[in-house]
Amino acid sequence: MSLYGFWIFLAAVFTFVGACVGSFLNVVAWRLPAGQSVASPPSACPKCGSRIRPWDNIPVLSWLILHGKCRDCGTKISPRYPMVEALCGGLWLVVFLHTIPKPEMLLKLGMLQVPALFGLYVSALLAMSLIDADHFIIPDVISLPLIPIGIAVTALLNLQGLPSISVPASIFGATAGAGIMLAIALLGRLLFGREAMGMGDVKLVAMIGAWQGLLPALPLTVFLGSLLGSIFGISATILRGGKPPKLPFGPYLCAGAVGAWLFGDPIVAWLLPEL
Repeated sequence: MSLYGFWIFLAAVFTFVGACVGSFLNVVAWRLPAGQSVASPPSACPKCGSRIRPWDNIPVLSWLILHGKCRDCGTKISPRYPMVEALCGGLWLVVFLHTIPKPEMLLKLGMLQVPALFGLYVSALLAMSLIDADHFIIPDVISLPLIPIGIAVTALLNLQGLPSISVPASIFGATAGAGIMLAIALLGRLLFGREAMGMGDVKLVAMIGAWQGLLPALPLTVFLGSLLGSIFGISATILRGGKPPKLPFGPYLCAGAVGAWLFGDPIVAWLLPEL
């Protein structure tokens, strides 16, 4: 197999692994807010209780083969499940192509660690987005551990000479990100007399800072997240006849973080061409 063929093969492998992780994220998004274990019992139909067979748990494909229904009782299975699996698989593919855009990069020892680690990072962002969209909470059990993990991953990649931000940038990104967002939250409370931003968002931005650094990642994350949230909020308000919906900020921050990581440099060059 040529190096290019191997690169294509790895891209397909990362896509499939991402889809499998997406299948697990469906479990996390359902069980974690309810205080249930994400490891046991095995997945089962919520109506008849039949356990999901391994061959019925293939990401996306099994849902299509079963026509979106439980094999045993025929209960409809939400299309959200294969959509999350497909989205996570797509994210892992994008991460792979972004971190290893050329087959020649595979020759560098340990290079596959980069897309694998950042695949898990974007998966965590997706999990928090799903939970925040459903329950308006960002679980500390996901965001807080990923702050020191992000710093540790940065140190590991630096030690091996692999593409990464610097360790000081990771530490400063986490601390400054949390501090800035906390200041915004406190200022909003003073100005409006109510909570303008949840503490979950503050911890989320600290986590993003640990993985992506402070500049230009965090300003772009907040800008893109606010822009996406505004577009969606205005559209939803129009569709609801002028009644604004209650929207979580977490999913838009997570989308902004991915956008800042993938397109940060081109966006900065476009916004500030003289720099």
